[in-house]
Amino acid sequence: MTKQVRIARLWDTDSPRVTRRSMLRSMAFFAVAAQGLTACGIGEAPGTGPSGAPEPSKVKASNAKDEKQLNFYNWTDYIAPDTLSGFEADSGIKVTYDNFSSNDEMEAKIASGGAGYDLVVPSDNFLRRFRRAGLLQPLDHDLIPNLRNLDKRFTDADYDPGNRFSAPWAWGTTGLAYSKKTLGTFTGFGAFDHPAIKGRSSILDEARDGMSLGLLALGHDPNTTDAGKIEDAVKYLLALKKKIGQITSDVIQPLASGQVVLAQVYSGDAFQARDDNADVAYAIPTEGGLSYVDLLCVPKNAPHAANAHRFIDYILRADVGAKLANAVRYGSPNAAAKPMIEKELLEDPLVYPSAEALAKLPFTKDLDREVEARYADAWTKVKTG
Repeated sequence: MTKQVRIARLWDTDSPRVTRRSMLRSMAFFAVAAQGLTACGIGEAPGTGPSGAPEPSKVKASNAKDEKQLNFYNWTDYIAPDTLSGFEADSGIKVTYDNFSSNDEMEAKIASGGAGYDLVVPSDNFLRRFRRAGLLQPLDHDLIPNLRNLDKRFTDADYDPGNRFSAPWAWGTTGLAYSKKTLGTFTGFGAFDHPAIKGRSSILDEARDGMSLGLLALGHDPNTTDAGKIEDAVKYLLALKKKIGQITSDVIQPLASGQVVLAQVYSGDAFQARDDNADVAYAIPTEGGLSYVDLLCVPKNAPHAANAHRFIDYILRADVGAKLANAVRYGSPNAAAKPMIEKELLEDPLVYPSAEALAKLPFTKDLDREVEARYADAWTKVKTG
């Protein structure tokens, strides 16, 4: 299938849509997350003193180009309606906002070295890849005092201890969104066999996320390194392609309109579609799914690095973080925002899953290059087969 990519310059966007795409980290993180934000405290920002104020940072960020400009590259539909306009009014910095639909797409653009972005939003396992490739610059904590607003789980996270290279944007899970009228209730991936969904379903356009569906459906570990099991998943997904309508990560509007009645999705996308159409439901399949965290990072050659830091500090404000969470319908890493996040969202077990549910939602592991290449080749076979 052809990957559906939506690229837009939306610094003056008025769209309420807000999605994300994929990936994950260590089970220890979400074991704590399962307690919900009601039990969370605000963690000190890495390198904070007794007063809570950030200590002097060894990293100093500056603008290579002296201009009030920020080039931001984010997932499609993954921002609150007034985030960018609010930042522009607060800072006087103009934002050029571009969208991508998969980590793979974004990585290729950043790795090229000529994209000119100041701020990008990779998933946590891609952060490790970016760091190994030297694609990111460390954060200047002196310019981000609102790091203190983060829940301590996000200041001690194993994918980036001490937030040296990243600040969290949002977190969520992968599962299935579906039409209750069409499918009633179901428990797993067998829903793709329902005759009413032929040509009206989709799976995510992301190598590890898409492959995970095939692996989980066959009872395999979604992080397996076994070449045979990966090949089994390819065969499963090639057969599944004959039933579905599309491989795409842009599913909110198709779900809300009823064009798509079953889709492998990121949790927040399903909740946004549900807001527009009460017939849409979200489920974590009995076979399982994945968990992920998306992160704000500054590319190594960012022309406006200081401006990027100013935006990170802005989004970590309690009021701004709450608006983002209420809009995107994903879990918020901002403990200070909790009093302003909708109670319904905080108490939704599909947004903040139980420990039992999280046991079936492992993180995408950071595998060695040979295995990652194996997954990439396998996904190419699925896409082109």
